[in-house]
Amino acid sequence: MSDNKKNILVFSDWFLPGYRAGGPIRSLANMVNAVPHQFYIVTSIKDHHSQVAYENITPNVWTQHSANVKVMYLSDDEISAETFNRILDENDYDKFYFNSLFSPRFTIAPLRIIAKRKLQNKVVLAPRGMLKPGALSVKSNKKKLFLLYAKWVGLYKNITWHATNEDEVNEIRNQFGNGCSIKLSPNLPTVVEQIPAKPTKRKGELRLISIARISPEKGILEALQFLKEAQLEHVVFDLYGVQQNKEYFEVCLKVAQSIGNAAIQFKGEIEPALIPAALAQYHFFYMTTWGENFGHAIAEALGHATPVLITNKTPWQNLAAQNAGWDLPMESALFSQKLVELYKMDNEEYAKCCNGAFELGNKTSRNPALIEAAYNLFE
Repeated sequence: MSDNKKNILVFSDWFLPGYRAGGPIRSLANMVNAVPHQFYIVTSIKDHHSQVAYENITPNVWTQHSANVKVMYLSDDEISAETFNRILDENDYDKFYFNSLFSPRFTIAPLRIIAKRKLQNKVVLAPRGMLKPGALSVKSNKKKLFLLYAKWVGLYKNITWHATNEDEVNEIRNQFGNGCSIKLSPNLPTVVEQIPAKPTKRKGELRLISIARISPEKGILEALQFLKEAQLEHVVFDLYGVQQNKEYFEVCLKVAQSIGNAAIQFKGEIEPALIPAALAQYHFFYMTTWGENFGHAIAEALGHATPVLITNKTPWQNLAAQNAGWDLPMESALFSQKLVELYKMDNEEYAKCCNGAFELGNKTSRNPALIEAAYNLFE
């Protein structure tokens, strides 16, 4: 990395201390913490699905978040074209970074202003997994119409796309053509300094944890159905995550209540600071997601020595070969069989899995090539 420090203006619906939006907040926070540019982040004064402003933060002014990061937390009445124009006039920005594809307030609105100023060549946009088939299938007609409109008016013309893995490179090209500019920079995991303590694993017991929104694309219903088919006793499965979809949650709850041989609880949302302590109470992280752009919850589980049982629809591949977990196709028989195997696992074998998970998480979080790639997004 060179010493050429740039001014980067970032638009994101949510930022720290917010946490309800999950991965996109952590992705952005880890990137600005690792990359030595000057970041100016424009975001909301409220967390995802919250009507309450953050405490002890003055809205609509620049707040010093860290040495190289300033944040402006906008109140609802200040999220406007007038405010965005004023911010654009305040400074000479080298690049504009967008942390979402479909956000009306913090992507589409400011991007239109930047396009009018003919500055789209300075834009770097991270779709954050929203071009994955699973994500596009939610409110699919609305998203398809918007993408057609965006292409017609050239909203994303001449920008640079931030892809976090090869799958996302292909997803961007499928939507916007082979000629679009794409930079590949994997997300940066949180660094965990030393291997945490884990609970003893006895044969005939199983403690599972999931940390994900209770929504269809996270595969919560499938995870419960696979566990039901495994027909195990003395199983604990705790699901942490905001319940955004009431109808879907009620379906999941009904299935959970039908599994009489397992203790299943929906614990609600969890603050990031409490996740390490929560992970320390469980044997395995379990999530049958339809697809993840990165999967910060998976990365955090690995970093905290918690082996994972997930689908093969994430960047975390070949886990069994690394003794860090299992990535399986979304098939009932495969997951049910693996759950039975984990149920029968003894502590000696489990300890090896914990060590493998920690080694993978630690190696990934400390990879200097990842930081270099993030820095090069703005070159």
